[in-house]
Amino acid sequence: MKAITRTSLVLALVVPFGSLNLYAAEQIPVERYHYGMQLDVQKVLALEEVPSLRCQVVEARMDYLDSQGHERRLAYLKHAKACENEN
Repeated sequence: MKAITRTSLVLALVVPFGSLNLYAAEQIPVERYHYGMQLDVQKVLALEEVPSLRCQVVEARMDYLDSQGHERRLAYLKHAKACENEN
């Protein structure tokens, strides 16, 4: 019985504090690029792509600031870095 009480007490103390991070972190929606889309990129913050050992098209994401200073995320398709060594 004491073990259950201790576990309940620990969960009661930890869960509310752990959930604060979910609400504190700003959720930035990821917008999917489409051909002809007008982009407003003032500064690129990060570029990421799905790792691949083969030369193929992969998913990538760009985190950036627009001209008003808002952080944005854009998902797009690109050739993998493995393609850089091929002709």
